[in-house]
Amino acid sequence: MDVVYILQGALAPILLISAVGLLLLGLGNRIGRIIDRIRKFSEEVRSGEISEERWKIIQLQKKTLENRLRWCRNAMFFYYLTILFTSVSSVMSFLQFFYHYFGYLAIIALAFALATLFVGIVYSLYEVWFTYTAVMEEADFYLGENR
Repeated sequence: MDVVYILQGALAPILLISAVGLLLLGLGNRIGRIIDRIRKFSEEVRSGEISEERWKIIQLQKKTLENRLRWCRNAMFFYYLTILFTSVSSVMSFLQFFYHYFGYLAIIALAFALATLFVGIVYSLYEVWFTYTAVMEEADFYLGENR
């Protein structure tokens, strides 16, 4: 019975790894979209055929896109740390079968995993907020009331 309890404790964090994997998948998509947008702007600039108006909107969005990319990178970094600490927690949970003090290390590692997950989610929320900001900047520029 003790063995079953320890295996459950060691395998339970795998659910957290799966959930964070889904978050990483979505975040990877978002990073790809940001990079595509930056590359599109670069192509426009390299073509040499952009209007002064378009140049202004590119400059306006450049800073927002840089911030979004940085926040996505940071969120991704903390999500990967979550996976690392969750994996360590899982291994420590299994090892507590042999040495009891590994159970305490498993709890500490899981606490770190949850803390890094929280930080990653905060970065993701910032990025989502600035997605809205970037779209509204362009909409205001092209579709604003003064047009």
